[in-house]
Amino acid sequence: MDGQISLADVWYWILALLLWLYVFTDGFDLGVGILCLLEGNESRRGVMVETIEGVWHANQTWLVMLGGVLFGAFPLVYGTVLAALYLPAGFLLFALMARGIGLEYRAEAAEKRRWTGVFGWGSVAVTVAHGILLGSILQGMAFDGLRYTGGAFDWFSPFTILVCATLLCLYPMFAAAWLVLKTEGELQDAARLWGLRFGSGAVGCLVLLVGYIALDGHLGHLVGRPGQGGLSPMFIVLLVVAVLNAALYFRALGKGWERRPLLYCAVMLVFVFLAFGTSLYPMIVPTGVTAASAASPPQMLRIMLYVVGGLLPVVLFYNAYQYRVFRGKALPEDEA
Repeated sequence: MDGQISLADVWYWILALLLWLYVFTDGFDLGVGILCLLEGNESRRGVMVETIEGVWHANQTWLVMLGGVLFGAFPLVYGTVLAALYLPAGFLLFALMARGIGLEYRAEAAEKRRWTGVFGWGSVAVTVAHGILLGSILQGMAFDGLRYTGGAFDWFSPFTILVCATLLCLYPMFAAAWLVLKTEGELQDAARLWGLRFGSGAVGCLVLLVGYIALDGHLGHLVGRPGQGGLSPMFIVLLVVAVLNAALYFRALGKGWERRPLLYCAVMLVFVFLAFGTSLYPMIVPTGVTAASAASPPQMLRIMLYVVGGLLPVVLFYNAYQYRVFRGKALPEDEA
C-alpha cells in the first residue's frame, strides 16, 4: 500500500509539471490570438502570428501527454471528471479546432483578416474553456465514492467565471512577454503596453480570486484549510513570491529588457502552481478524491514511469530544438 501511495504521489507531481508546461507554452500561443483581436493593422497581426507558427504544434504535445498520463495513471479521474464536464470539454474541442483552422487557413488565404479573426476568437473560446474546466475542478465536485452526483451545470458559478477572467488576462500577459522577445519596433512597443495592462489585470484577478477563496469556507481546501476560512501561511508565502515575480515582470518591461519578462512569467506561474498544488495535495479532485484512491495499480504506474521517463526527455529535446530553429525576431510576411 505504501508503494502505491508513493507512486501515486510521483504521478501527481508529474501531472502538475505537464499541466504547467501546457498552461505556460499554450498560454502565450492563445494570448497571441487574443491580442490579435486588439491589433488593427493586418501586417502587424501577421508578424504576431508569425512568432508562433513554428512552435504552436510543439506546444500542443504537452496537452497530448497530459491527456495520456491522466488516462494511464489516474483513469478514474479521466473517466469521472470528463463525464461530469462533458459540455465544457466538448466546447474546448470545438474551440481548439476553430483556433487551429484559423491559423492554418490564414497561411494560405488571400484575405487573411477573416481567418485571423477565427484564430483570435477561437483562442478566446479555448481560454474560456480552460477557465471553466480548471475552475470546476478546483471548486470541488460532488462525488459518491467515484460516482459523480452533481448536476450538468454545476460548472457554472461565480468562482469559475473569476477563473476565466484571470486566464483571459494571464494568457495575454504571457503573450505580451513573448512578443517583446520576438518582435521589434512599434509592435514591440505595443506589446510592452499590453503587458502592463494585462499583467495588471492578471494580478488584480488573482488577488480577487484569493480573496474570494479566503471568504468562502467551502473553498478552504484550495488553501490548505478544508472547511475553514482564511489562508494558510505556506499558501500566502508562495503567492507573495508569485506576486513579487509579477512586479519584476513590470520592472523588466519598463527597463526595456527583452528576455526577462517571459522568464518572470514562467517563474510566477511556478509559484502559483506550487501554492495551489501543495495546498490541494493529496487530493487530485476536490473534495474527496485523492491521488492514491484514483491511481492505477502499482505495476501499471511503474511501467508508465519507465515509458514516460524515457519519453519525456525526448519531448523536451524536441521542443527545445523547435524553439532553437525558430529563434530570432519574426519578420513581416512579405519579408519572411
